[in-house]
Amino acid sequence: MKKLNKVLVLVMAVIMTLAMSASVFAAVTTDSGKGGAASITISLPKDTDGNPIAAGTDGDVELTYTVYKVFDATSNGTSSAISYKIDAANGDLTAAMTSAGFTVDAAGNVSGPTGTQLGADAIAAIKGYAQDEIGTFKARPSDGTLKITGLQYGYYYITTTTGSAVTVDSTNPNATVEDKNSIPTVDKKITGASSFDADGKKAIAEVGTDVDYQVEIVVGKGAIDYVFHDVMDSRLSYNNDVAVDPAAAVKNTTTASGDTITVTFDNDWLAANEGETITVTYSAKITAEALTLNPAKNTATLDYGEGNTTDKSHTEVYTAKFTVTKQDGDKKPLANAGFVIKNKSGAYYKLNAATATASASITWYTLAQGETLTQAIADGKVTEYKSDAQGAVPAFTGLANGTYTLEESTVPDGYNKAADQSFTIAEHNYTAANLEQTATVTNKPGTVMPGTGGIGTTIFYILGSLLVVGCGIVLISRKRMQNNK
Repeated sequence: MKKLNKVLVLVMAVIMTLAMSASVFAAVTTDSGKGGAASITISLPKDTDGNPIAAGTDGDVELTYTVYKVFDATSNGTSSAISYKIDAANGDLTAAMTSAGFTVDAAGNVSGPTGTQLGADAIAAIKGYAQDEIGTFKARPSDGTLKITGLQYGYYYITTTTGSAVTVDSTNPNATVEDKNSIPTVDKKITGASSFDADGKKAIAEVGTDVDYQVEIVVGKGAIDYVFHDVMDSRLSYNNDVAVDPAAAVKNTTTASGDTITVTFDNDWLAANEGETITVTYSAKITAEALTLNPAKNTATLDYGEGNTTDKSHTEVYTAKFTVTKQDGDKKPLANAGFVIKNKSGAYYKLNAATATASASITWYTLAQGETLTQAIADGKVTEYKSDAQGAVPAFTGLANGTYTLEESTVPDGYNKAADQSFTIAEHNYTAANLEQTATVTNKPGTVMPGTGGIGTTIFYILGSLLVVGCGIVLISRKRMQNNK
């Protein structure tokens, strides 16, 4: 009886990269419950740099490995002697097994193909032949390794949900195999907005404007069953403009249940383009005015292998608002004061309310030559908000980052106009102090101007008369002094 060559045969795929920081990993050990002395240790997937994968923000993905016994074996407990027989649970060898180079004698002893590594036909035959499922075993990439103990001696075939089969190998007495499938990730970024962070995860933008997104996927060796999903917040309106480069990578683009975008990639293209980068781009319009401390999110994921899904990749879009409170000099609420805001260019804020056919948006209006602000407000070209009996003024919402000026456009009767106030919504600052700024504006009552007539002319007559009398007294006094000399 010939010995079957004990060779680790890898028939598997590198799907794509999950670049995460490595930490300390502890092996997971599980008992097969079969009561044998053999074991299989599986090195779990790593990233494309060969580093162990740490748990993701949504929790490490769970991997499933299914172990099949192909042949029974007897061994002296060392790697020097092992022989194989048909596993009765699998039935007879099929024609495909025989054509792949496996033979069996009358006693059921099995000998394998010659050489040091099984070919694709032999592996396919084993896959079709293996019916004796030992069990399914779960682990997470951050565990580092999965050790399955309590196995009987034999020749085993292992499949994985990460992609293609892991290996075919013998327990003689122990086998160590490697799952070279990598765990993919979706690193979605914002690439177009008024202000977005360097990592592309957050942005401050104006209501009614478009936000551009970009996702890059690196194709790994033997990658299979990639399906991209994006789920948008209801306060974002997808522009139906998804594009994939190269377009040949796409099998179809649909909208699966609960998705905004679903892109299924072609397995044949993936298999032929190891290392290529697929770029997915699309955009959405901001439809909600108030996204200060409750930003509009959208979430991207990638399905891969058999039932696996990557960690979620979130992006967040914010808008800012500015709120005014009006009071008089005694700090009491003051009604009927009107306010407008203008941007750094001197153009005035106009909020366009949402309609049945259009979402809310902001336009910035520059006064025409000779046109007054009062006229522009009356014509609906500029938004003016007025204070109520409690001194409250509606908020100016949907703002992007930038510097603005608050201007009192309508002054309550009996009061002087308040001075303009400047405020700045800073980039990369998502705190309430920045995104929900407030101001209290005080109006002071005007002073009474002097009237005409009355004492205003009389006083001059009196002073003039006194001056004439005074001069007369001085002249008389001098004349007397001269006569007395």
